[in-house]
Amino acid sequence: MSRILEGVFVLGCSLVGLGMSGSDGGVFQNSMKASIQLVALAHDNVAVNTLRLGTNLSRLPVVVLGNFR
Repeated sequence: MSRILEGVFVLGCSLVGLGMSGSDGGVFQNSMKASIQLVALAHDNVAVNTLRLGTNLSRLPVVVLGNFR
């Protein structure tokens, strides 16, 4: 999890640096949009995986108790 966030942070910082080095302001805006989209994508992936984990953990007692019969 933390490695994913580190990767998103590094990519975002790289894009911002690339945008700042360009002479056109549109490059900076595009790089900021891309980095925001990457962060949003990572957030969505974390939310989906947390939901799946919660759903599977809620079924765990039923599976464990079912094996003792």
